[in-house]
Amino acid sequence: MNKNENLEKLKDKYKNIEIPDRLDRIVNDAMSVSKTKKNKIIKSSALAASISILVGIVNLVPTFANTLESIPGIGGVIKIINFRNYRINENGYDVSIDVPRIEGLEDKDLEYKLNKKFEERGKELYNEYLKEMKQLKSEGIKVKEYVKYWYDVKTDNEDILSIVIYKYSAQGSSNITRKFYNIDKKNNTVLTLEGMFEGTDYIDAISQNIKQQMKERMENNREDVYWLNDKMVDSNFNKIDKNQEFYINDKNQLVICFNKYDVAPGSEGLVEFVIPQEITNQIIYYQH
Repeated sequence: MNKNENLEKLKDKYKNIEIPDRLDRIVNDAMSVSKTKKNKIIKSSALAASISILVGIVNLVPTFANTLESIPGIGGVIKIINFRNYRINENGYDVSIDVPRIEGLEDKDLEYKLNKKFEERGKELYNEYLKEMKQLKSEGIKVKEYVKYWYDVKTDNEDILSIVIYKYSAQGSSNITRKFYNIDKKNNTVLTLEGMFEGTDYIDAISQNIKQQMKERMENNREDVYWLNDKMVDSNFNKIDKNQEFYINDKNQLVICFNKYDVAPGSEGLVEFVIPQEITNQIIYYQH
């Protein structure tokens, strides 16, 4: 198959992307109204809806993304790319480290700091395993260890970009941890629990709701176990950290996250609790 045939197939794929009826109506309305203040508002709505569709097109047709930068008003589409992959597959080590990169933030200083942090952490992990592998190899010791470090986008809407970075390791037993980055697109800031709520009341309010959810889960399913009032463990869950890991889901709800073994046996894996908005609305300080 030659390049021209590939190009024609790509064009056909782009032309056949279905545009929702609602977007058609918004765009048509915007074009038919006279140039008044009302027209400006409608056109803004049409543009916002169009950008949402364009994001979907970028994902479906990667080549189309290259033309977006040249279209007036379309630049600044926020996207996550795989910036680098560090790989070790030697002496029993099987290590893969994916480093994400954010592009399109208006605040380039914030974009630079985040990307620098991602890259530094990826390189740090790579050097740690490389050093460990070389040391064991020089001593004639062969290990069997699997490490996977990767990222995933939890939420990506017009307000919030939430990225989670996972680290999974297996050497006999296995463990998985994660780190969240929540970015307010409108205000170009990284969200923290401490910054979103005034004072410290949020710690107790959220912690009490989590305890209630733990009780309900254990009552509804005998297989669910949380360290709440367990006399067999030394550290029952009492309250969240002031900057507990979290993300904002697509329903604008706060989701509190715990790593494996933080609040439950390893059989529970990674644990999450969606905090009802009637709880957060009473203590919210930050509004995006």
